[in-house]
Amino acid sequence: MRRSATVGLLTASGPFLWRQLAHAQEAPVEQVHAQFGADAATQAAFSWMTPAAVATPFLQLGEQRLPATTIQYEGYPGYFHHVRVDDLLPSTDYGYAIGHGDTIRREGFSYRTGPAPGTPFTFTAFADQGTDFLGGDLTQVQDFDPTTLQTIAKGADQQPPFQATRNRDLAYSFDPAFHLVGGDTSYANGNQDVWDEWFRGYEQYAASRPVMPAIGNHEIEVQGVGVSGFGTGDSWGPLGYDAYRHRFALPANGDREWEGCWYRFRYGSVEFISLDNNDVNTEVTANIGYSEGRQEAWAAEALRAAHEDETCDFIIVMMHQAAFSTGLHGSDQGVRDAWFELFATYDVDLVLQGHDHQYERTHMMVRDEVALAAEGDYVTDIGTMYVVCGNGGAVQRPQNPLPNEFPWQAAKSVFTVGTVKVDVVPDTGSGTKRLVLGEYSVTTGGPVEEGIVIERTRQAATQPAPTPTPATTPTATPTPTPAPTTGDGGGSTTGQSQIGQPSTTTVLPATGGPAGIGMVGVSALGAAAATTAWVRGRKDEEVQELRGQRGAAEEE
Repeated sequence: MRRSATVGLLTASGPFLWRQLAHAQEAPVEQVHAQFGADAATQAAFSWMTPAAVATPFLQLGEQRLPATTIQYEGYPGYFHHVRVDDLLPSTDYGYAIGHGDTIRREGFSYRTGPAPGTPFTFTAFADQGTDFLGGDLTQVQDFDPTTLQTIAKGADQQPPFQATRNRDLAYSFDPAFHLVGGDTSYANGNQDVWDEWFRGYEQYAASRPVMPAIGNHEIEVQGVGVSGFGTGDSWGPLGYDAYRHRFALPANGDREWEGCWYRFRYGSVEFISLDNNDVNTEVTANIGYSEGRQEAWAAEALRAAHEDETCDFIIVMMHQAAFSTGLHGSDQGVRDAWFELFATYDVDLVLQGHDHQYERTHMMVRDEVALAAEGDYVTDIGTMYVVCGNGGAVQRPQNPLPNEFPWQAAKSVFTVGTVKVDVVPDTGSGTKRLVLGEYSVTTGGPVEEGIVIERTRQAATQPAPTPTPATTPTATPTPTPAPTTGDGGGSTTGQSQIGQPSTTTVLPATGGPAGIGMVGVSALGAAAATTAWVRGRKDEEVQELRGQRGAAEEE
């Protein structure tokens, strides 16, 4: 699919690659991408950007013309448009187009819904990708040594070798149903041009096969071009998440204050859960404790529901900071404290992590103990495999000089950019189910390892469930103005909702824009409600104390 042309003039006077257009009818459509709803078989969201306000943006899905919700964040001149759709049919191809006013501006897109339970599929994953855009964070610029076939860190004057782009293309070359990026997606670090470039690069794939993200520490952005930091000072929203939360339309988590920060979706017979470890890790503490335990409560309920669902064969978690790693960042104790017990209680099968720019895999673990060590075939109903796949394309760097003599470590590869591919086999024909993993290097052009099997003998439905009776036509989810609320803590795990608006949001007429366009500013999006006690950068000891108080209250 051809990338849309750059609009406007490239000027040195502003931070963005295009200028605002004087006439909205001239505004092009770009950065088109699809996302799953909570039920990938029947729910989807479609998103795009225009560099100027436009009248009546819409999604043309078959014969239906569905209105978009438009939002904008302070400091960024473009507008983001999102349409959430329900009542789709499983395993069905839908053609769609995008427009505004009375005119279709982009067409020829196609999207396929998720299958019913019991259907095999493939997905890919990595974290810490970045872009090859020279306007980005120069600490991420790389060079490639053809003699050693290694990616090495170089100075800011070196051209990148397009490792991030090549790895994205490698991931989609496996024809996955979708792709996961486990945090540190674009490495924009406050430079919104980099976000634009990242989404433009993905459009050719993600308009049809979604890219589903998790939040990493580099999603905490400082306002200002090319400035790297973690949300202190003048940040993009209270958490620094404005770009992430406005550009993606992720499944609802029932918490309108922090919607989009964590979420779940069901694809076939696999439950996928995306967590924000900035809330719990003890290394990057800018946002630690911000959910006041609401994310953990939500995760407990989502995991319990998936564990008790007979149509769910596997539970896969995606998160950024790692519970197991021998890299520079290491294994994070806060992450372990938050999730080990839940993952063990509800039999999480696979955890995809990032943060350290390497590939590393554990044996099957129960908390911090090895449940089963094997050469590659893990036939067991017990334990969780943890995979660090932070070699998505960002700069490769030296590792900690730690001896590789950890009982949990099964495989490790450094200085190679690559992609994890996972084949989901719900029925092997012998009463078992499998996940088959491989790590493939864009650096060397071959597998780092492949054929790693997690085989479960748990009894669960392996036959496709009956196709639900759909509505006559797909319907867009209503987008009423959100009412003030402090959020419900755990929240629903199934519903669709308006795009990422917290409790204090009010949709206002856009200043100087066409009638009917909503605009959300930084003061509303991501703002903490009046009853929220969270303070940026709270000390880790205070967070632990609060967790202890919550635990004591629950016991009473």
